[in-house]
Amino acid sequence: MPPKRYYALLLICFLLPAVGFAQQILNRTMDVDIRNKSLATALQLIGKKGNFTFSYISNSIPQDSLVTIIEKGKTVRQILDKLLDGNYQYKEYNNYLILQVKPPGQFFYVSGFVTDRETGQRISNATVYERHQLISTFTNNEGYYRLRLRDKYPAAAISVSKDLYADTSLLLPISNDQTVNVTISPYTRMLPTVEITGHSQVEKTWFGKLLLSSKLRQQSDNLRHFFADKPYQVSLIPGLGTHGRMGGQVANKFSLNVLGGYTAGVDGVELAGAFNIVKNDVHNVQVAGLLNMTGGKMIGVQLAGLHNNVLDSMHGVQLAGISNNIIGSQKGVQISGAVQRVEKNMTGVQAAGLISSTYGKVDGLQLSGACNFAMDSLYGVQVAGILNSAENVHGLQATAGGNLSANMHGLQVAGIFNIAHNVEGTQVSTFFNRARYVKGVQIGFVNVADSTTGYMIGFINIVKKGYHKLSVSSTDLVPFNVSWKSGSAKLYSILSGGMSLEDPGRSFVLGYGIGREMLMHPHYSVTAELSAQTYHQSGTSDEFQVYRASGAFLYKPRKGLAIFAGPVISAAVLDKTTRPELPVSPLPGKNYLGFGNGDTRLWLGWQIGVTIF
Repeated sequence: MPPKRYYALLLICFLLPAVGFAQQILNRTMDVDIRNKSLATALQLIGKKGNFTFSYISNSIPQDSLVTIIEKGKTVRQILDKLLDGNYQYKEYNNYLILQVKPPGQFFYVSGFVTDRETGQRISNATVYERHQLISTFTNNEGYYRLRLRDKYPAAAISVSKDLYADTSLLLPISNDQTVNVTISPYTRMLPTVEITGHSQVEKTWFGKLLLSSKLRQQSDNLRHFFADKPYQVSLIPGLGTHGRMGGQVANKFSLNVLGGYTAGVDGVELAGAFNIVKNDVHNVQVAGLLNMTGGKMIGVQLAGLHNNVLDSMHGVQLAGISNNIIGSQKGVQISGAVQRVEKNMTGVQAAGLISSTYGKVDGLQLSGACNFAMDSLYGVQVAGILNSAENVHGLQATAGGNLSANMHGLQVAGIFNIAHNVEGTQVSTFFNRARYVKGVQIGFVNVADSTTGYMIGFINIVKKGYHKLSVSSTDLVPFNVSWKSGSAKLYSILSGGMSLEDPGRSFVLGYGIGREMLMHPHYSVTAELSAQTYHQSGTSDEFQVYRASGAFLYKPRKGLAIFAGPVISAAVLDKTTRPELPVSPLPGKNYLGFGNGDTRLWLGWQIGVTIF
């Protein structure tokens, strides 16, 4: 057998006889009828009837005093308390009951049963407590309680509380051990319409159920209307400290929890090696090695090695190694190593290693290594490594990944994509921008919008209700060209290609450009375009970059059809020689008015064509 179990069994065997004798003498019931007898004689008669012997110092008891006592069905303890006026304490040894004068400042007991006034049934798990000494106990399954109190106060304010029952209070004189049976009444109350907050809910959280015993949670339900203030408290774990199991009903100026603690509130400083659980508000400072749980408002600084959880609002600084959670609103700074959440509004700064999220409005800065979420409006800045998301943005969204917004008033900058319903500002991305309506600027490789009154700058611009034109034309460079123009009339993009099949040498052109159309009349308009094209003639070694600035006059005889013509100023620059063994390509534009040398040429050309759609 392991040594620990052996010693435990030995201790039990040693204590069992004492327990048996205690129950045998003091709790034994009897009937007594003693009239006008000396106290010494009365004690002899009681001992004889109970089959035990009293032992006491002769001068400690007024043996010659005449006494009268008549009781039926009372325990030895109750009879002696009445006979000796509660001034003595009792100790049992074998079949002896030792009487000693009770020294001042000692304890006395109040015991009895708690019953339902209407049904007469005994009530279990009711809290019986003394308001000034902050000492409490529960009734057992038989409704019995026993409360150990100090006699340093002139009276004891005993209260009995039970969930769904009316509180009952008694004022008892400090004298001897007393038996007090209490009846309490159930009551029905109309629940007022209130806003649900975190107050008195810490016991119902996952951490509360894990770290608080069922007795402490039951006591919180029983004593939901009773709270006290004390200057300080020290506890090892919840329920084992300065205020015992009443700690959850006491607010303190200073609270020290060696491992963990459970208090009603803090108006000062609270420190814990592992965790702090506070039912209501915390003001000033709360520090824990692992966890802080605050059921009310947190005003000040809250620091935890792992997690902070505030079930109401936070005003100040919240710092955690892994996560922060605020059920209400936040004003101040929230910083965590991984994730954090505010369920209502956030004013200030949220900074997280992975994810910052606010379910209400954000007025300030959200900064995270991965993602930021503002479920309502953002007035400020979001900066994230992967994704930013906000319902309405009034400010800046910046990320290496993507930005999402319903209504954008400001600037979106993304490494990959920006998506918004309505944009009044600027979208900038390296690849893709998408919006339903744009009143501003889109800059990206691909820009897509349903409609726009602004500008789209990109390789591909697509506007569902915008500018879509297909042009077929002949130019001074090649006789056959096809161009696709999309975007808005203010600024559209051009993708073009062309060829010449004439001998000697077939020529090919590919290019990109931008343009603007200015309406002069329902049937007349002018365009201005800039483009860059690559020109190559088959069978030769060279490629040229051709830069063209063109203007055209458009005549629109009917909807969806336009005829255009205009001058073109071109500049050709030799790009590279790919195959030195092939002959040199002739310089483009050599047959037109211009000037240049073998590598570059500037000339004046022309264009004419038809546009449909």
